[in-house]
Amino acid sequence: MVAAAARACPLCSGRRGRRIWSEGGYHYLRCAACGAVWVDIAQDVYAALRHNVWDEEFVDAQTEDFYGRARDRAHREFLRRLGPHPKRLLDVGCGLGYFAARAHEAGWDVRGCDTSQAWVRATNERVGARVASVGELNTAVAPEERFELITAWDVIEHVHDPVAFLEGLASHLAPGGMIFLRTPNLAYVLPLYGFRRLLGGDVELGPTNHVVYFTATTMSDALARAGLKPVCWPVLPPPQVETFSTSAAAPGTAVRMKNWYAAFADRLAAISRGRVVLGSDLDVLAVSAAR
Repeated sequence: MVAAAARACPLCSGRRGRRIWSEGGYHYLRCAACGAVWVDIAQDVYAALRHNVWDEEFVDAQTEDFYGRARDRAHREFLRRLGPHPKRLLDVGCGLGYFAARAHEAGWDVRGCDTSQAWVRATNERVGARVASVGELNTAVAPEERFELITAWDVIEHVHDPVAFLEGLASHLAPGGMIFLRTPNLAYVLPLYGFRRLLGGDVELGPTNHVVYFTATTMSDALARAGLKPVCWPVLPPPQVETFSTSAAAPGTAVRMKNWYAAFADRLAAISRGRVVLGSDLDVLAVSAAR
């Protein structure tokens, strides 16, 4: 049933949506006008309730592993596909600095920003230079600075106004530059989590964490509203972590299955020219629509 929303759609500002998921007293809505999916929670409430690992001063071993070793394969595959580009790169939401360090190692002139002081400190220590600054894009990066590549790994799903966020990224693009985004792919996550919930599984979309979810279609819409256009939908390897107990399977089975599926989805996205994007993560390279 389509109902009025307390919070406007973050893409088209529509006020009517259909509930597609309820969790913790909050609801994800699908916009009746543009199809975007967002959580019906006010920004001040989200700010008061939100708490993530980057809010902690101490980083535990599991967090280090998830953002470090588990993402090594995706980071290196992404950099390999780009080829040698010793140019300026801005990593927005640089986190613990693993991608920044790998890009620096590959020859990029790296900058980064993040809202966590502890994680910015970790980035600078990992790269071995003061490359990252504390703050959001509009406070941590000078307005005149331009970059050939801007990356935002797993950031946009936490942003209440994703179009303004994309416009901010676009304003820092050098001529001919590209933007790369990774975010959970709703086309994969929603049916999988819905099935696991039916089986009695404890699954979370995270309404006080992920405030907006995208498919390739709604991401293309968001990019267009920000004056950008997608040029490639690579399906990079997912985080290399097990997703189910290995008690009934050999260690590493789930990771191998996920990598096989990612390779299949990558080929499908290439063949369909981005019309069918079924990876567990939504990866996209975009450029200015004026190009």
